[in-house]
Amino acid sequence: MAIRKSVEETLVVAGERDEWLTRCAKGLMTAGFKDVRTSTVLGQVTGAYKTFSTNGELIITVVPSGHSGHTQLTLRSTAAVDNLYALFASPNKKILATAKASFE
Repeated sequence: MAIRKSVEETLVVAGERDEWLTRCAKGLMTAGFKDVRTSTVLGQVTGAYKTFSTNGELIITVVPSGHSGHTQLTLRSTAAVDNLYALFASPNKKILATAKASFE
């Protein structure tokens, strides 16, 4: 069984919640995430990220922020850290960076 660790990051972005649910799902698909699913009831987008050196998943929780017209994104990455490649670079940071780059 693989040893997995999680990293969480919170962002506040301009735009409405429904717009960001769609934008996150499309971004993850274009970034190469597999099995991308959106739950409008929970306000979450999930996806699996698998490359030769990285194996993990990402859950994005989308919540209206306290500021009008802003949305809070909570990105939680969980990845296997028991391989040789994890010694050189954090797989969780790689997953988060790939996801954030796809939102631009």
